[in-house]
Amino acid sequence: MDRITLTGAELHEYLRDQMPTTKAAILKKLHKKIEKYAAKVETAVPEKEQDSYTVLLVAMMMAFAERIEKAVLFEELQDSWVYGLDINYDEFSLNIEHVREVSLNEDREYCSHITDAAYKLVIFNPQMLTVEKYCQLYNAEQGTVRQWIRRGKIRTACKVGNEWKIPILTPLPSRGYEPAQYKWLNGIDAEGLPDEYQFLSDYVLATFYQDSKEKTKFHVLLVSKETFVGTDKGKNKELLLDAKDREKLELFMIAHPQIKYCGTLI
Repeated sequence: MDRITLTGAELHEYLRDQMPTTKAAILKKLHKKIEKYAAKVETAVPEKEQDSYTVLLVAMMMAFAERIEKAVLFEELQDSWVYGLDINYDEFSLNIEHVREVSLNEDREYCSHITDAAYKLVIFNPQMLTVEKYCQLYNAEQGTVRQWIRRGKIRTACKVGNEWKIPILTPLPSRGYEPAQYKWLNGIDAEGLPDEYQFLSDYVLATFYQDSKEKTKFHVLLVSKETFVGTDKGKNKELLLDAKDREKLELFMIAHPQIKYCGTLI
């Protein structure tokens, strides 16, 4: 299906009509998300572990909305600028973004947009928990949670000294393997990398997924900085790993301070 690209005056008109360009509009968008998850809390079975997670998510989104309401913001943005929300496991942010173009399908329905500048205006960081506190909150065994971290099933964990910390908005992992993505867009210190992972210094993004036929095999797509900024697509690399090597590489990325798991909540 062919796409329609909006730029110039047509883009400005579309943004004013369809995307949040006022403080009131972005708060309305956030409150719709809150209402969606609050409805899940009202209909949930109390015994389910996931209930604690959803209740916490709603409470933190409400606190985030209150922070936005109190913030001094532009009441209405100039042409090509919009408000945006990022709600991640470790950070909620209200952003102001400069939109270069918008893509629509043949029915003039939204497909995607490209920004060339973005700035965080309001930030809210959910609490980080020790493994012990995380287990108490989600009714899990410490040994099981530590095993999940080692196996790359809790990717939000981070190393603080010799201890693991887990963001409070980390749900219990589901069964089976879930695809994952990690990024280090500002580069990585090659001197701190072990010999077997020196190649990571040539890339900025890694995507893991399970082979569709051989479930014991895992693909890792490595994206170079040149590809990421659109100057050269020939420097990417693909690895094929067994379960043991996949777990080892994911655990290394989870523990590395310059590498971030790309997890979003909503």
